[in-house]
Amino acid sequence: MVPYLTLQAQDCNCEDSFKKTVDVYEKDYSLFIYKVTDENRDLYTAHTDIMRTKAMQTDNLQDCKTILVQWLDFFRDGHTYLKISTSIDLDIEKIPISEKEFKSSYKRNEYKQNPLLGIWQYKGYEVAIIPNPKNKNQTRDFVGLVINSSNEDWNQGDVKFELTSDFGSNYKSTFMMGDHTPKTVKAYQLSESKLSFENLNEWTKIWPKTSSEVSESEIVEKFGQFHFTEIDGIPYLRFPDFYSVDELHVDSIMKANHEKLLASEFIIVDIRENGGGNDVTYYPLLPYILSGPIQIPNTGLWMSDGNIKKFFESSDLKGKSIDEYTAEERELYDYVMSLKGTAFFEDPNYFYEYEPDTIYTSPMKVILLSTEAGSSGETFVYRANQSDKVVVYGQNTAGVVDGFNGLSTDIGCFTLTYPSSFRAKDVNENPIDPYGIAPDVYVDEDVDVLAYSIQHMKQLIKNVNSKK
Repeated sequence: MVPYLTLQAQDCNCEDSFKKTVDVYEKDYSLFIYKVTDENRDLYTAHTDIMRTKAMQTDNLQDCKTILVQWLDFFRDGHTYLKISTSIDLDIEKIPISEKEFKSSYKRNEYKQNPLLGIWQYKGYEVAIIPNPKNKNQTRDFVGLVINSSNEDWNQGDVKFELTSDFGSNYKSTFMMGDHTPKTVKAYQLSESKLSFENLNEWTKIWPKTSSEVSESEIVEKFGQFHFTEIDGIPYLRFPDFYSVDELHVDSIMKANHEKLLASEFIIVDIRENGGGNDVTYYPLLPYILSGPIQIPNTGLWMSDGNIKKFFESSDLKGKSIDEYTAEERELYDYVMSLKGTAFFEDPNYFYEYEPDTIYTSPMKVILLSTEAGSSGETFVYRANQSDKVVVYGQNTAGVVDGFNGLSTDIGCFTLTYPSSFRAKDVNENPIDPYGIAPDVYVDEDVDVLAYSIQHMKQLIKNVNSKK
């Protein structure tokens, strides 16, 4: 059952939500001054006029969100998020299931006859694909049900997607996005173990093991989690993100494998599809991959009325009137207010220099696998690539780091999150968004980048050694 959500007049109004969204981005979005200029202002205005008219004509929550997202797409900013407010009562379809129940049903009903049926994984989601239950009247052939999820908005039994056979292993699909709103897409079963939703994501079958997976290594099985392993004696570190483990855990792994890391000619650090998190997470790795000090740009803040208000709401001054401020608090208030309407950088220098207390001469080289890494994944690439040791393989990073420190605000039926900070003083002249950071060695997506990078690095080291 696809939820059809009507905008209730007393709660929601798409035109009002659109006006609020435009107001927030024109006033509080840190990169607006760079994304809308004299050169493209007419294009921006025309786009806004079109989307405003559409917002005035819709009374459907799904359509309203689509309109708002399409307007926001003008900025091509991956740190923009729009989520249906928790106050909205979503009619979410749920079919009771557990992993144990599914596996029992799988054997009892001979599901092995269809390679689509099984447990599939994408990042923090594990979904069991089952035939459409006989007591369900929806026109669909298969249903993907959540059995495990790291997203607190998703529970066991929630319908994640529906599949209707189109031709062969192609499907028409309704895919439920992170906030449970449906999106109509095409889906393709690329192999026994790969299921792709067009322009969204690719899922991997994790149970039962397929013939193509039986011989695959820990690298594939644990791609979605932080881990340390070895590939023919070469240390390999996988960071699917920089938030699921903390700095202390990473540090403990580095210490436990310290001798192996130092004894290796090169190591592999894999941050493919890393969506970011906390920069501090990867700091225990830096002594092994840096060759000297690196430059880290000083960040700044866009000091709009709205952003300043949120700053005070999160400070010790919350709930106080100006008359209640101490002399020190009033001094802080006056200083912050004096910055209103400016791009504020506390440090006047462009960058500060960082160097770990210890930098190890070994390993000699570092393979950094980077494709579609975003946010803190990109700052890691930016910093690591200043090292003479590091060679980046893969494809461009995601290009979502120039604006960050998302602030959230209510815009009616939605919560809008927008960047309020600047990555550096020169984001306008030297942007990373939206094209990302290019690798040192580009490797096409159809090539096994892990295997190729190892082959390439061995040859590179051999060539370097032959010149000595």
